[in-house]
Amino acid sequence: MAHTASISQLTTPPWALVNGELVPYTDVKIHIGAEALTRALSVFEGVKGYWDSAGETFSIRTPRRHYDRLCRSASLFHIPVRFTYEEFLAGLATLAGELLVPDKDLWFRPTMYVTHGHWGEATEADLVVTAFSQRKLDPDPMRLGVTSWRRASDLVLPTRVKSSANYVGARMARIEVRRLGYDDAIMLNDAGRVAEATGACVLIAQRGRIVTPPTSESCLDSITVDVLEEVAKDLGIPFDRRPIERTELLAADECGLAGTISELTLVAELDGVEYEQAGLLAQLRQRYLELMRGDLALPNVDLVPLADASRVAQPAGAGVQAG
Repeated sequence: MAHTASISQLTTPPWALVNGELVPYTDVKIHIGAEALTRALSVFEGVKGYWDSAGETFSIRTPRRHYDRLCRSASLFHIPVRFTYEEFLAGLATLAGELLVPDKDLWFRPTMYVTHGHWGEATEADLVVTAFSQRKLDPDPMRLGVTSWRRASDLVLPTRVKSSANYVGARMARIEVRRLGYDDAIMLNDAGRVAEATGACVLIAQRGRIVTPPTSESCLDSITVDVLEEVAKDLGIPFDRRPIERTELLAADECGLAGTISELTLVAELDGVEYEQAGLLAQLRQRYLELMRGDLALPNVDLVPLADASRVAQPAGAGVQAG
């Protein structure tokens, strides 16, 4: 099964946003001497926007939390942030105004590329926002394998930083398991316990409870997992954050992958072990999508309106630039 992220990012949208200005996607440039290339020094976010069930309003899920996490990632890598939350949100609105179509959602990838500086001196970064259309169709359940590649510990590469460098090992892991016919890989941490998949967090269900590893297990501090926890609480489903051993993962009743793009994608099989497809995680996924479509509201989950259906008719390039 092709990954939703892969399908999206292999397309070429007409526009990107560079430091608040609309730029043709194919004209976005990074200099060969930039630390973004010489030392893989960039941090990014994945932000998802949804049309409501009536197709009238397009809203971004938890944009403030994504902005705050981007700033935290940048701070841990000593990258200065020179744009406000209001400018960040205005930029997403500008790009959405150019790329939205009525029958597809949008996934945004705001990335801070270090363009100037050397080993932490005089560091400057560009904010480049790209966005890709997303189908509204449910993804097929995934088949996974446990990879021999390990998730780096926080002492090797900070796991709380959503950086491009953190995904080098994930790329190797995915390539490895794809050769074996799997869709994605489960990565273990240096203690041999479950960390995460290559681009999403792991949830299991067993004995009427949902379990996911905490960030101390070398997995991302996931905003989507936080939202799913709120949904689980609303449904009255116990939700635990604790370490998961490899054999516990294999013995679980259900398994799923959670992330901004993945939302909550069910896992059909892991290393030959099959999982239930109509249990707690399927119920949680359905409820999550109702929340994203505006059919449900929870006090700790923000959906910020960004555009309405009338903006879709704008001609390309007619958007107002965000400073």
